[in-house]
Amino acid sequence: MGSIAMEEVAIYPSEQKLHVVILPYPAKGHSIPLLHLAKRLHSMDVVVTFVNTFSHLSEEHIRTLDGLDYSMRVVELGVQPPEGEGSGELPYVAHANELVPDSMFMMEKLFAENKEAPPACLVSDMFLGWTQVVADKFNIPRYVLFSSPASALPTMLHVPELIRQGRLPIDRSKWLELVHDIPGVPPTRIVDLPSPLQIHTRFLYSLFVQNAYDMHDAAGVLINTYYELEAPCIDTVRQTVYGDISGKEPHLLSILPVGPLLPDYYVNGKIHEASAHMKEQEPCLQWLDTQPESAVVYASFGSVATVPIPQIHDLALGLEASGERFLLALRPPPNPDNVALLPEGFEERIKGRGFVHFGWVPQLYVLSHPAVGGYLSHCGWNSTLEGLCQGLPMLTWPIQAEQAMNARFLVDEAKVALEVCTLTDGFITKDHISKVVRSLMREPEGALCRINALKLRNLALAAVSEGGSVPKSLQKFLQELRSWKPPRHHQQKNNPMPSF
Repeated sequence: MGSIAMEEVAIYPSEQKLHVVILPYPAKGHSIPLLHLAKRLHSMDVVVTFVNTFSHLSEEHIRTLDGLDYSMRVVELGVQPPEGEGSGELPYVAHANELVPDSMFMMEKLFAENKEAPPACLVSDMFLGWTQVVADKFNIPRYVLFSSPASALPTMLHVPELIRQGRLPIDRSKWLELVHDIPGVPPTRIVDLPSPLQIHTRFLYSLFVQNAYDMHDAAGVLINTYYELEAPCIDTVRQTVYGDISGKEPHLLSILPVGPLLPDYYVNGKIHEASAHMKEQEPCLQWLDTQPESAVVYASFGSVATVPIPQIHDLALGLEASGERFLLALRPPPNPDNVALLPEGFEERIKGRGFVHFGWVPQLYVLSHPAVGGYLSHCGWNSTLEGLCQGLPMLTWPIQAEQAMNARFLVDEAKVALEVCTLTDGFITKDHISKVVRSLMREPEGALCRINALKLRNLALAAVSEGGSVPKSLQKFLQELRSWKPPRHHQQKNNPMPSF
């Protein structure tokens, strides 16, 4: 098939249906929010093509996931790399650029096969900056799906300026110094900036920086948040002029909060109308049914982060010593020495008021269960939104990525959480864990967090309801696609990358 020249692609006529191509990063924490975005766009009479990168989701999984029971075109892209590379914070990261030729061919095919509704836009993950080249070739806008909070966006957009100032890459001797001048971000410790900027590996650092530069060439950013949750930050970013990046004139980016990208039935409180089948399969939900209302602390570090076994021991002992009821979800770490994952006699001692769940947990059903009254979290953004949408006060225990910034937002700005630890605190003792758990569940500071969390839950429901801020953002997105005009010249980007 021959290439489609840019001049053949017309500006979108008003009588045509809009067609949005969605390209996720191949990790569930990144792809599932884009599936929910696809559902919302489909409900607005938009043609949606969902690109299943590296076939990391089965088509059956896509069509049945969280009520996504509608007609959506699914395109497979990329041969899955060797087994074992599809795990970690950014699975397949070393292979992402291999998708460029296949993406070009896919877009040519979509244009050829969809004459009545050719692609009008490419929505791609924040870590797929190379898709800007694909969008440029076909003269369509690229919008970035930013799967982190709005409070992390200014940092990514400010990366070129931090490099120009010589403040990146980060000098570890300055980890505790504060960064004061990122628009929309309160003074932040250098160590709390997103972990790829800490140069754990040169590759991840370079990838993060390149994606930061590429974001400046996008038409806009769709953020997995709602305006009412992060209004001051969103307003600041919307008003910030980002200058002379890769030869572009100073410009404003379109910033559109379209979250929380979660199932509608979860946000509107109707999840338990369809939960009977889940309870039959999950002992942890059956156990929650035996507990008093709002009495259980749910503790989980998500599906990616790994916690050392000695720290798991003190976490378990701290929950036990708190005297509170709890559900502890554990993802067992590598354990070649076969060390006991839990302290000796622990499960016997906690019978009745504690439950340990190993492996995958039905988290939406857990967080929305009436018995759950607090959430100890690693502060991953998807999990944070899930907790906020149920009005749960939280305990923050960040581990990686932008989680330290998320934790600071929850504690200092939203005031819905108490801090367990920061990234630099080292080993957290059972005595400290016990104390902070009791504070959340029994003390006035925990009660205030609960009041604030309930307010944010109500704001989330209003945001996604008819006439709310999220439908308005999506309508604005579609209006922008109708009126978008390609730049006069697309340039090959030569962004200044850091040297080591």
